[in-house]
Parts: sequence; C-alpha cells; structure tokens
Amino acid sequence: MRHFSLKAVTVTLMFIGLISSQSYAQIQQEVPQFRSDIVRLAPTGVLADTINVWGAVTQRGRFMVPRGTTVTQMLSYTGGPGIGAGTSRGGDRNIFGYYTRPQVEVYLHRYDEYEQRETLDRWVYRLRDPFPEGMRNYPLRNGEYITVFVRTRPTALQYVLFGITTLGSLAGGYFLVERLFID
Repeated sequence: MRHFSLKAVTVTLMFIGLISSQSYAQIQQEVPQFRSDIVRLAPTGVLADTINVWGAVTQRGRFMVPRGTTVTQMLSYTGGPGIGAGTSRGGDRNIFGYYTRPQVEVYLHRYDEYEQRETLDRWVYRLRDPFPEGMRNYPLRNGEYITVFVRTRPTALQYVLFGITTLGSLAGGYFLVERLFID
C-alpha cells in the first residue's frame, strides 16, 4: 500500500511539473521581450525611436535613440562613415584613405503612411567637407533606415603600385615557366 502511494505522489508531481512548465512557456511568449540586438542610446523614460543604420559605418545595426535625433547625430552614434573595408570592422586602416577624398552617400528610407509609399532622401558629400544642406537638421522618425556608402577613386600612387605588382607577377611567372621547360 505504501509503495502505491509513493508512485501516485511521484506521478502527480510529474504531472504538476509538466503543466507548470507549459504555462510558464506560454507566459514567457505573451510577455513582450526587449530585443538584445537593439542598441539603446536613449535614457530610460525618454521618448525613443528605433532607427536602422546599415552600410559603411563603424557600427551597424538597430538603435533606440531619443526622439528628434538628426541624421548627423545618428551617424555620430554609429562611429561615422568607414573608409576602406578594414576600418568598418576595426581591422587594418586603408593607407590610401589619407590621400583620397572619399565620397560619402547617405540614403534615408522613409515610409510615408499617408501616400502608402517609400520615399528616399539622398545626401552626397566629400569626406572633410561640410555636411550638405538640410542633412544636419533633418529629424529622424521611428522605423527609418539609413544606408551609408563610401566611394573612393584610385589615386596615381595606387595605379603605380598596381603596375609594379603586375609586372613583378608576370616576371616571376615567366622565370618559373622558363625554369620548368628548360630543365
């Protein structure tokens, strides 16, 4: 008799544990969770907007910023435009970035709810030049996307270095082929 009651208690506890774990999982799904992939820059208690920044910036991603943040402030929060492939990831710096004046293109994608269409604002400027008219005071709204591109033109030094490495590769290949077929 005592053995039966121990089994009954064990089965009852297992059943209660199963039900409570399912109800806990349902409660967790219903509670809104703050996403961990959003970088929060707005202090707690301040009205905030979520802005997405992609492209050639030092830190890409989704940011929760104070309402009324401008495009230039948002670029400052992300570390600014990255010059060369290495700087956006924190690796080696592009040695030619100093000699070139890269062109920065900033695209702002905004969905207009009244007209039910996407609008696009674009600013283009050279690095180390003043920001274009209207970009500094352009207020961002919730859910907007900023995409940044950095374009550079090759310099004369880059052409010379490319020519030297190409000639060196051709000469090395010639001597290698010559050695293989002569011996």
